[in-house]
Amino acid sequence: MKALADKGSGGSDRWDAGAERLRTVAREAVRACHAGEAVQRFCRIERGRLVVGDRALSLRGRGRLVLIAFGKAAAEMSDGIMKTMGEAAVDRPLRTMVIAPRAAEREPARGSVPEWWNKSRLTGGHPLPSPGSYRAGRETLRLASGLRANDDVIFLASGGGSALMAAPLAPFLGNREKTELHRFLVVSGAPIGSINTVRRHLSAVKGGRLAAAARRAKTQTTLVLCDVDPERFDEVASGPSLPDPTTLDGMIAVIDRHGLPTLLPPGVLQGLRDGSLPETPKRGDAIFRRSSAHLILSNQDLRDAAVRQGLAQGLPTEAMPRDLTGPVEQGVEIVARAIEAAPPGTRLLVMGGELVTSPAGAGRGGRAQETALRLALRMERLSLRPWAFLAIGSDGVDGNSPAAGGLVDWTTLERARRARLDPSAALEAADSHRLLDRLRDTIVLPPTGTNVRDLYLLLTGGIAGARRRVRRAAEDRAPSSPGTESRRSR
Repeated sequence: MKALADKGSGGSDRWDAGAERLRTVAREAVRACHAGEAVQRFCRIERGRLVVGDRALSLRGRGRLVLIAFGKAAAEMSDGIMKTMGEAAVDRPLRTMVIAPRAAEREPARGSVPEWWNKSRLTGGHPLPSPGSYRAGRETLRLASGLRANDDVIFLASGGGSALMAAPLAPFLGNREKTELHRFLVVSGAPIGSINTVRRHLSAVKGGRLAAAARRAKTQTTLVLCDVDPERFDEVASGPSLPDPTTLDGMIAVIDRHGLPTLLPPGVLQGLRDGSLPETPKRGDAIFRRSSAHLILSNQDLRDAAVRQGLAQGLPTEAMPRDLTGPVEQGVEIVARAIEAAPPGTRLLVMGGELVTSPAGAGRGGRAQETALRLALRMERLSLRPWAFLAIGSDGVDGNSPAAGGLVDWTTLERARRARLDPSAALEAADSHRLLDRLRDTIVLPPTGTNVRDLYLLLTGGIAGARRRVRRAAEDRAPSSPGTESRRSR
């Protein structure tokens, strides 16, 4: 495995070099997908106008230019617009509202905000709506409802917006009932598309209802940073400013399929019985005649960046064309088969998507670290050649842990047991982070400024006599004590 042999002749050194390259590929791929930079690439200033996709918005005039950003990447996306406008001469009122998680809430550098940049920042909760989320929903609806015929509005949408900006559909349910329903949906095991179908129909702001509130604006433009299937980017944040392709009948089907009728608030049940629960705005409705939407970044961009970085690291690299989605067990099986069927020599296989997990315990971890640990168990005593697998959340957050993801390889189980750690017990307790952290195999990133689902990297190769080196590698890489500091990406 000459491509990996840059730390010496020992087997563990050679493989550690390969694992470090995985970390580098993941870091650089995420960095290449920064939300603010994606906005800057998509927008430009031309002849005193802000050109967004195929629409040119004047920077002079009586009406306001209003920006409403919501989601995990809201702060970065709004900053991208500001940097695009830069030193442009602006002679119209500008109003901006940014709704982001607390970790993303920050003040811009002193002197970086022009006088015309009238900006409000609100903090919402995630993954469940908080009181701040409901305040954000109220304030956003008030701003949108106050738009007039000379105003242009730009919506900047990214994943996480469903919880960060919330408004229950009155009079059918209130804040507390909406929060509890959101909690049940998150742990129901239902696909995100099904969850969003319910969210859209029981919200005053989602499913196109924010666009309905802004119906008097001259134009509506939506830029989407996609954390779902790009072909369904209207699902991002449950589509507040976009036509809703789902229906009330579809919501009823989801409720029946996942056994949710007993969890619905009484007002919602009554609204369904008497037909008073309203349908959401659809494509072709008058409110969307002056509306346009643009996908600016998705998981495909993340995978493309990883392929480029893999090649730059000198690794033969290719991408798997299909997404890894659905139950985590199904995704792990796909990766395991890729290991078993790997061609001779070194190969980096790039994958992306988002697997669904249902943690049964109260430990620390997330879907990326759980996926990695499950793969290590699945491959126990099965692989004749060394391999390494990295799973990472592009937003830099994996569940309730401080890590963005984790890395496992052909020595993980041996090293864990030498350290008196039980991988199976860790999975049962949803405590994948503690185990991987003890093994110095967590991946920690600074704030990433993006949210385009997860990245999976699989490195396989053919070192002669790999079996005989497992024990030596385990001894070399096992933590010296329970207090050993984690080896993390910088």
